[in-house]
Amino acid sequence: MIIALIIFFIAIVFLMWQGTLSLPLGIVFSIGTIAILFYLFIKNARLSLRLQKTMKRYKAKWVGAVAIVSGLSTTLSRDSILLLNRRDELIIEGPLRSITMPLEAIERIGVLFGDSIMRYSDYDLATLLELGMVPNLSYIRAYLKRNPQAKRQRFILIKPFATSEELERSDMIVLVEGAALSNLRALLSRPEITSIARVVDKRYSKQDIKSAGKTIKTVKTDKRIENKRRLIKENFPGQNTGTHDLWVGNDFRDKGANNNGSKSR
Repeated sequence: MIIALIIFFIAIVFLMWQGTLSLPLGIVFSIGTIAILFYLFIKNARLSLRLQKTMKRYKAKWVGAVAIVSGLSTTLSRDSILLLNRRDELIIEGPLRSITMPLEAIERIGVLFGDSIMRYSDYDLATLLELGMVPNLSYIRAYLKRNPQAKRQRFILIKPFATSEELERSDMIVLVEGAALSNLRALLSRPEITSIARVVDKRYSKQDIKSAGKTIKTVKTDKRIENKRRLIKENFPGQNTGTHDLWVGNDFRDKGANNNGSKSR
């Protein structure tokens, strides 16, 4: 918005210099544009100072401005701060109180533009974000219809493993990136966040979504098999044989017998 206002101001000056725009009207537009730019500058400066104070107070590794769209109690201010502290906890801080969520209590963090929420169905988003459940994002779409400019903003979906009294109307917290000062990419690039974060930053066809769903199912199956193998090794120490692997793979056969039931030699 600031860049657009600067371009608008330059255009006004150019039109006045050419004589296309009358001087009184040009002065009014120029003063109005400068006033808006000054207001935005003061607002961003105050926000930057608030973020710096919050980072020092919590000794945070990352801090950013967000707006609460849905999922949290209304006692929290809509304009809040999201931060990651050194104890690997996500904190949503409002003017009056804050909510702390350890990363191990968070199942998934999804990041996508508002336009993607409007484009894809709930089932498609559940597949792309690997949510493990189909969310109901109808209220988010209603919010986007009321605020079309939010389609260009990034939304943050936080799904904890267990519901809480803090959650309302949903089992998911929905935030929207509040300002350019948040630097959300820096948060997503952190190793402790990468494992639970999924980002939808491009357009996917129906075929891509189906392929993603099949890949996710395969990975989950492999993880279940690996967990079974680990449990078998713990229960049968020193007996790491091929028979255990066959059992885990649901393909158990007695390798010491042939098809006629007699022992092979």
